[in-house]
Amino acid sequence: MGIKIDNPVSGQPEHSLKDLLSAKGFRSTKGRKIILKELETRREHFNAESLYDGLSRKKQRVSKPTIYRTLKLLEKFRVVEKFDIKKNFFYYEPVFQKGKHGHLICEACGKIIDFPIADVDLIKSTVLKESNFIQETISIRIFGLCESCLKGKKTPCAKT
Repeated sequence: MGIKIDNPVSGQPEHSLKDLLSAKGFRSTKGRKIILKELETRREHFNAESLYDGLSRKKQRVSKPTIYRTLKLLEKFRVVEKFDIKKNFFYYEPVFQKGKHGHLICEACGKIIDFPIADVDLIKSTVLKESNFIQETISIRIFGLCESCLKGKKTPCAKT
């Protein structure tokens, strides 16, 4: 597989997910391989349903339970980041494509817009040091209304 897991200390790619799964006692099943291959090409946010639909359109047979279990496993290994855009409506994005950015989330239509965060290191050094807090992850989400919803557009924005 082309997805590499970053070393949490150096941030450099260290192991393939297949190697990591094996080391943790998990098998590299056909369903997991299909999902990983799909994630290598994804550039947008997705939910489990859109992943299932995309795979189905490509005639890739993976069950919904396999998708949910695999996403949970990938989240555990920090290959994908899961975030809640509304009460219990989860989206994911591959961490390996991520870079430093936050999310603008439209509360009316659910559209997700990435925005760059230049000063994550400033947040880490200032806020975390002052709070005597050890960071695990940083996630910045801003909820509001997108431009289309602000203009009162009749058709909702396409969810990404």
